[in-house]
Amino acid sequence: MRELLDHLKDELGSKILEVRIEDVHIGLIYTGVVLSTGHAGVAYTPIHEFHECPILNYAGRIAGKNASKVVNMALSSNLVEAAVGVATVNALSQTVFETYPEKYVFSNVDVLDFIRPEDKVAMVGYFGPLIPKILAKTRELFVLEKREISDNGVKIVSPSEIPETLSFSNIILISGSALVNKTVNEILKNIYNAREVVLLGPTASITPQPFFKKGVTAVMGVKITDPEKMLQVVSEAGGTGQLLSTCAKKTALVKGHA
Repeated sequence: MRELLDHLKDELGSKILEVRIEDVHIGLIYTGVVLSTGHAGVAYTPIHEFHECPILNYAGRIAGKNASKVVNMALSSNLVEAAVGVATVNALSQTVFETYPEKYVFSNVDVLDFIRPEDKVAMVGYFGPLIPKILAKTRELFVLEKREISDNGVKIVSPSEIPETLSFSNIILISGSALVNKTVNEILKNIYNAREVVLLGPTASITPQPFFKKGVTAVMGVKITDPEKMLQVVSEAGGTGQLLSTCAKKTALVKGHA
């Protein structure tokens, strides 16, 4: 995450000092941040990581703060604070994309376009709606997820099997939640032969270059098109489907094109 924050601050330069946090909502599924520029971002809220929701040290003092300070919360060991920081990263990334449209060229590619019938797909994090679509293209789907889930015909990978599974998979789909819980670098260290490594989901709406350098081949997130509606959806425990149907659209940045 440190490399991502440094890259983001380099891209924005002194402009970041002019940006403040307009509003923050911490929902059961996503955390949403709106900036004074009008840009917005979301990040996974890691309530499943805790027996009790931790106290947010900055509660009541985030809105109005300079974004250059709040974005550093992405490094916090308090993962709810980290979610606020990553949501701010995603919002600031939208500012970068708008500032340098010639540098960040979005693709119309869908994650399913990467998958061939002979591929072995490893899914790090649970993308429920994607599972039947992937199984329609290949029967070799492995799910790496700490929470207890129904198998849905997929192979559930135990923690001890994760390094081996990552090493033999052709396609790796990594949930953006790995940015919040700080597992993304460890995951990437165990990937050797994958043709495509995709950071995926609303939490992965980031400037991609730092992760392209680490072996990621595509970053597929979202752009929030209606920040006010996003805050409502987040506050009402809405998930990815609700975001995409009301206030967000999918985006894709592919290595070599962005």
